[in-house]
Amino acid sequence: MFGINKLQIYGLIAVSFVLGLLGIYSAGIARGKDKIKRKLDEKLIDNMKTAKEVEDEIESLGDNALLDRANKWVRKDNE
Repeated sequence: MFGINKLQIYGLIAVSFVLGLLGIYSAGIARGKDKIKRKLDEKLIDNMKTAKEVEDEIESLGDNALLDRANKWVRKDNE
């Protein structure tokens, strides 16, 4: 027929199988990287929201309230 024997057919099947496995493996790696990137992006968004909330809260404080709040975090030299 075309001069292809059974051994060549089995070889082609084996090569196709290995290439398929490599394709599946690389797709899995890509999905894993996407998943990690999504988690990092979500964490960044959460941190940005928290920072904005704190900034808004501080901006809404009056001078005396801001001073009282800052005194909780500043060490006093005379103590």
